[in-house]
Amino acid sequence: MSAAVEAEGLGRDYGDVRALDALDLEVARGAFVGLLGPNGAGKTTAMLLLATLLSPTRGGARIFGHDVAADRAAVRRRLGLLFQETSVDGLLTPEENLLFAARLVGLGGRLARAAVADTIERIGLGPRARRPARELSGGWRRLLDIARATLHQPALLILDEPTVGLDPEHRDSVWSLLDTQRRVHGTTVLFSTHYLAEAEPADRVVLLAGGRVVADGTPEALRADLGDEIAEIAGPGAERLARALRGLGSGRALLHTGRGLRVTIAGERAAVVELAGGAPGIDRFALRPVSLEDVYFARTQGAVAAAAEPA
Repeated sequence: MSAAVEAEGLGRDYGDVRALDALDLEVARGAFVGLLGPNGAGKTTAMLLLATLLSPTRGGARIFGHDVAADRAAVRRRLGLLFQETSVDGLLTPEENLLFAARLVGLGGRLARAAVADTIERIGLGPRARRPARELSGGWRRLLDIARATLHQPALLILDEPTVGLDPEHRDSVWSLLDTQRRVHGTTVLFSTHYLAEAEPADRVVLLAGGRVVADGTPEALRADLGDEIAEIAGPGAERLARALRGLGSGRALLHTGRGLRVTIAGERAAVVELAGGAPGIDRFALRPVSLEDVYFARTQGAVAAAAEPA
């Protein structure tokens, strides 16, 4: 069988601006794949191209074997879409929003009503189903977006920042619903997110920067490639300590963040701890496991090699 998503050299320009350079991507059926990167990286453009809502400037893509440019109707029948901004009609109730969505995907009569009733129960919208949607909290509006995107049991969900602006409780609810959707129905999920911890369970992540792929692999492999641990250092002596770690042979690279320095550490930690313990001008020093956030900083904002001579 064909993959859920296959893209080859997929790109899009807006005038002189190259929003997406040339995306090569293959997503297996049933996979959970994240597109990560800073604002302007090309994530939303990639998703709109795959959803047939933009035409590619170059390259192409197929969804379950159907070309996104030549066979849009067949692609759209297999999609569930979630945009970054909620698109709930506040004047309609959740039930009416879902009935309208059901008719858009070709369901009518008893089939539509049955699908809506099942979705309302599955999402937990029952007590709110007949109130105007404008009275819902932001979290419940987002869950209504999820309900609409999954109403027709699509084979592929494309989710642009599905949990942006939500509190932890509603973020957890969204991912729980999506996980159930994958386990029960085998739905393929392609998502983007700014909450990088949410991408840790993904089967694969693709990091974009400036419209180009800068990393592609499993979270485990990307973390391992960066190092064994991260040393977080803050204080006037942070740069000096980072250079010393480099000279020691433990520090691989420096990551500059708004909260100080992060040094990727490889190998034995005892020498690192001993060196840091006697370093002057250090307000904070902590060792922790490498995260996707560290990979994000290293690949999209530039890992700066600590090339200075050892202290």
